Amino acid sequence: MSENFKIQEWDTNFFGFKVAKTEMDYLWSNSITKLEGLFNEDIELVIFNSTKPDFEKLSNKYYDIVKVYNRIPIIKEVKTLTKNHPNISSYRDELPSPELIKLAKLAAKEGRFGRDSQISVGIYNKIFEEWITNSIKGIIADDVLVYKHDEKVVGFGTIKIEGENGYAPLFAVNRNFEGKGVSFALMRAVENKLIEQGCKYLVSGTQEINRKALSSLEGLV
Repeated sequence: MSENFKIQEWDTNFFGFKVAKTEMDYLWSNSITKLEGLFNEDIELVIFNSTKPDFEKLSNKYYDIVKVYNRIPIIKEVKTLTKNHPNISSYRDELPSPELIKLAKLAAKEGRFGRDSQISVGIYNKIFEEWITNSIKGIIADDVLVYKHDEKVVGFGTIKIEGENGYAPLFAVNRNFEGKGVSFALMRAVENKLIEQGCKYLVSGTQEINRKALSSLEGLV
């Protein structure tokens, strides 16, 4: 397998066909040759992240190229512990509650699957139900923090730790609780968890169009 792209095992198993992710900006040089190479590897879906715009305008006979979103990366040094909101805790049940699944599907709408017109609503909803379930089981996340109101989950964030970096891959808040400090409180709790685990940085981000989420993240800087 090429060192410039990697088969995404979870996606491949879920969809039943090969899904690969390339290195950042890999396809910009010798684009047609590289796309042909991926095509000849029987890869049906290629995930390509670019620091430059307009790659979707490239004409080729191998793949339909769809721009899914503009993502804004955010890297923040974490060093000061704060007091967690009393409504926030780690999720301890073996399976996600109905409201947690609903929130995961809400997050799906702004993700790369939810904004890809070639992937149906049913498919991306199933993907994110599996995602939150596997996060709770500790398969793809180290912790899942939830914010509860009247014993119901109204917001959550997953945490993944890799060395000195901590990630918040999946994050959502009930629409009825937006603007009420839930996002901010959850991100503070995520930071506290990372500091406790010896992380130096929180690596996160959001879609360019998701201004509310971006404001929550920037408010922590």
